[in-house]
Amino acid sequence: MKKRILSVLVMLSLILSLATPTLAASASSDKNNEKYGEGIGRVRVSTIPLPSDIILQDATYTYSGKVFVSYKTVNDLNTKDFFNFAILNDDGTKFKTIFSGVIPLKDRTGGIRYMPFQDNKRILLGDYVLECMPNLDKCNSTNLVPIVYPAGLDENNPNLTTRWSEIIIAPDNKHMAWSMFSSNSAGGQAVGVLSRKTDSYVLENVQLISVTEPFVADPNNPGFIIPPAAGRGGEVKQFIHGGNALSVVGAKNNVTTDSVIEDLTSTNVTQITHTPGYDETTIFSPDERLGMVMSTRFSAQTDPAIFGIMPRPIYIAGGINGILYYYSVAGVRTFRSGDIGPALVDINRSMNDPGYKGIQLSTDPDWVYHSPMSWHPDGKHAMWIEGRRGLDDDLHKRLQKVTLLDYKPHKTVPVKVTSDHIPGATTDLTKLNSSSSPNVQGKIAGKHSGYIDYSSSSTSPISGISEAQYVNYSDDGINFYNGSEKYNYNYLGESVYETHLQLTGNQPGEMNLRATFSSILGDTPARLLFDPAADGQPKSYGYATFNGITLHVEDLIE
Repeated sequence: MKKRILSVLVMLSLILSLATPTLAASASSDKNNEKYGEGIGRVRVSTIPLPSDIILQDATYTYSGKVFVSYKTVNDLNTKDFFNFAILNDDGTKFKTIFSGVIPLKDRTGGIRYMPFQDNKRILLGDYVLECMPNLDKCNSTNLVPIVYPAGLDENNPNLTTRWSEIIIAPDNKHMAWSMFSSNSAGGQAVGVLSRKTDSYVLENVQLISVTEPFVADPNNPGFIIPPAAGRGGEVKQFIHGGNALSVVGAKNNVTTDSVIEDLTSTNVTQITHTPGYDETTIFSPDERLGMVMSTRFSAQTDPAIFGIMPRPIYIAGGINGILYYYSVAGVRTFRSGDIGPALVDINRSMNDPGYKGIQLSTDPDWVYHSPMSWHPDGKHAMWIEGRRGLDDDLHKRLQKVTLLDYKPHKTVPVKVTSDHIPGATTDLTKLNSSSSPNVQGKIAGKHSGYIDYSSSSTSPISGISEAQYVNYSDDGINFYNGSEKYNYNYLGESVYETHLQLTGNQPGEMNLRATFSSILGDTPARLLFDPAADGQPKSYGYATFNGITLHVEDLIE
């Protein structure tokens, strides 16, 4: 499903559009792209010019402030697993190719990711490390060295559907973290030490730092079950706090996806975004006072806030985030109008100031955010990729940069050796395979009163059903839930979320809605459907209200 199909017409138009290598004009560097954010000041968004004969794929800042670029050319566009890498300044000058060749992609991985080492001599690619001599800035020769994953988390484990989806390297140049997915729909995170051997890098001292916990029988209430405690989970994005914490795609207090910090010296998980819509990646600035966030917060017409505005137990409705990704991210990239960021935020305000959104950095409705995001080491510049809306084919991308005109960065957070003593981690790698089953049934007792009658079943990672009946359910004796939620998903057909749920207490709320999404395949993935259903009602209708705000499904009609 992730493969891109290149049409003959696209190929011809691409070849005809390429000319003699020159620097393309910076299309968005004028005053019209200056913005202002309280506490951050003025910022200016511009396009980094690149040679016109290259087809941009990915780019990231290195620790020396250079730009590392992955690109294609017409000559190698159809050569399997062929890559070109270059180094340049972030004004587009001094473009220098440092590698061109085949890098065999491995099965069940995230392909290639680009994570510079702090020593400025290497790039972590996922299944390989690219070594540059004498360094990235003056690279005269390269060496591609394979990574050996530990037994149990390698390609020989039939239970791993994705051996790694994201990889990151710590600033100590040794510790690597990665995310993976198993066949029982569970995800996991691991940390290991990347050790250079004669002809490979070997991941040693590997620990699972997240294992999906199962529902367990409640010993005090026959027929009742205890839900998993909130813990670590989600895709890893960045080592922070000098190397002893992770910025992660996850969730804590909201049903919809948020960005969180996982501490590696304790079991603490801290939520850093709080919008009811879809917040995913946060990449921290060198002083860790600012962040770049992938978010739907500036896109009222595609922001799925209606699903997250009213707080409720995450383990009941959290599964809806799968289809919300295809609706609010993949769909915006391929066909629907909308915005997915990035947003530039003050981290402290993002964590503590309700309603804070930060600065919208997208500038053109014809272009939409693609990862990755990265920061210049001076803390006054950040960079990301954008692609042409409707052409999500890796052939029409540009490189965007934001310059912080007024912000005065604090000192860069000092590098620390990442801890090998991670609370709650385990060296028993088999626990990834024995984690939570998707098939659950039982009653969940409220900590104060009432219960939730809950069931969940799945025969595959792409289809299943979960249902919950709330009966005077309360954890605090102040807020009480009554009603129902049901989510019947089939990524290759229609997915339906329906709820009739009331919250009474000091902040009352109500959800009375049905949302029906089309298949994630085709030209219009995860479209909200409004034609009549079998019961005569529209397939999607209704509202959610909480804290004085009411949102309607009908507001999302395209």
